[in-house]
Amino acid sequence: MATHLVSALDVRDFGAETVRIGELNGDGAPDLLFVQNDYGTRAITCLTATTLGGEVLWQRGTPSLEHGFIYGDLPVQLFDWDGDGANEVLYVQQARYAELYPGAGYAVERALRYEGEAVMIVLDAATGVEKRRFPLPAPADDCFLFADLTGSGRRRDLVVKDRYWNMWGVAHSGQVLWHWEGSVGHFPAIGDVDGDGRDEVFVGFALIDHDGRVLWRHDDGGHHQDAAAMVRLADGGWRLLFGNGGAHCLGGDGTTLWHHPLNEAQHVVPGRFRRDSEQQVMVIDRGRQRGDPSCPATLYLYDLDGRELWRREQPAGSWAAAGVRIGWFGPSAPDALLMYSRGLVTCEWHGDEMLYRYIPGEGEAIFDGDGNLVETLTMQYPAAPAADAPHCGYYGLAADVWGDSREEVLLFGARGMCIYANAAPFSLPTQYNETLYPGV
Repeated sequence: MATHLVSALDVRDFGAETVRIGELNGDGAPDLLFVQNDYGTRAITCLTATTLGGEVLWQRGTPSLEHGFIYGDLPVQLFDWDGDGANEVLYVQQARYAELYPGAGYAVERALRYEGEAVMIVLDAATGVEKRRFPLPAPADDCFLFADLTGSGRRRDLVVKDRYWNMWGVAHSGQVLWHWEGSVGHFPAIGDVDGDGRDEVFVGFALIDHDGRVLWRHDDGGHHQDAAAMVRLADGGWRLLFGNGGAHCLGGDGTTLWHHPLNEAQHVVPGRFRRDSEQQVMVIDRGRQRGDPSCPATLYLYDLDGRELWRREQPAGSWAAAGVRIGWFGPSAPDALLMYSRGLVTCEWHGDEMLYRYIPGEGEAIFDGDGNLVETLTMQYPAAPAADAPHCGYYGLAADVWGDSREEVLLFGARGMCIYANAAPFSLPTQYNETLYPGV
């Protein structure tokens, strides 16, 4: 194996299954932001900023070993939002869920009645000190993303949403620009499809213009997209991809170009994984029954014309496998896919809460564009978690945190975090006409 374990961080009581990566303390190196939440409500309870070595820079809230687990995305991002050259941390504080839907269960995703409004809180990333706050519509406490809705030339506006049903466009000033009701899915994608200098918002079954106008919409059949992506081709054309009951590819006008029926296409990841076509798309199809030890995930690679190039079945029980694009081989080489959660994931009830217990299997994997498994990795902890730890799953990200022009693997969870780097020698072009007397 050509991998190197760069570090295994002691996350103490602030470990989390949500991490953001970016410059925090002004020294020019990437840092880490660990985000804890209440498992059932997704309410953010603690933010902890650290260096790559685990040194705590600041903390907002009270860390807890019980608040490091998630069942969905969280509304927090790290970005130079005000354009002053330094990052901010933005996160949403929930409104009060005053009256719940009957039979809501462990996952509290919306309310019949709210008290107050949700609040977007903006922090100075270097210190954690609050810089600004402004209200949002009460249900808008799910994930959010930055977009250019107003034609400023910079993605400093916001697209905010509730879990599955509503989405709002919000200007940098905090003004709500529009509201759209429909199947918003897990996380929208954005791109300037019509070329007017402002972003459209793609939610799988619909494309929403910068001003909230519906450009086109398909019947969602009561479903939502599990993954959405937008690809602009060299000729200026667009491919809009999403996963739900299979992998779907649409044109910019909403025309269905191809669809491959699958059990559950939870991850749809475009990239340049091979050199024989402009771009391709990796798709992870989940097993048929969640928690069934016999159900494997399957990894597919399609070209943008919908041709299946190959498929690779994963280990038994890997129904929850996930993947992210990774520049493992360097900037001039094809992309690869980091695939994690390839072990056995079982569903367990703890009182009124359902938790997923992760049993590591054959390790996390990196696949290249030919379908080769080029690396396997395992989660490393500074100290082994207790045998009765309620939930020892972990997630994966890819980022060049080591500064060698190749992206590293970051595996993280409530009980630890580790970083792997590509240890293979990095290709260097031949240097010729060398001399002891260099001139100009």
